[in-house]
Amino acid sequence: MSGMKRVGYGYVSHTERSIIEKISREEKQMQAVIYTKPKCQKCRHTAMKLKQVMPVSTITADERDIERFRKCGYQSFPVVTVYKANGTHETWCDLQVDKIKQYTEG
Repeated sequence: MSGMKRVGYGYVSHTERSIIEKISREEKQMQAVIYTKPKCQKCRHTAMKLKQVMPVSTITADERDIERFRKCGYQSFPVVTVYKANGTHETWCDLQVDKIKQYTEG
């Protein structure tokens, strides 16, 4: 069985394993968009943690953003949206350690 490797679903060739790993990576490719305010410690912490597991775009919120979030019921920063590989997304505001852990400890 030269070149074969035992994985969770049986023995696969190197080529097959690389294809499976590539598909797995693509399926898990999430990304986050985080609206922040300047000098916001909670914003920095949230972005730092999520950057460990996915691409993160941070945007400094302007007055229009703040008004839009207020209308949506968000009352503090950061405002985080995680776009999942399956096409869904999750949004929350403030430092929510439990939400961050869902992604960083998964």
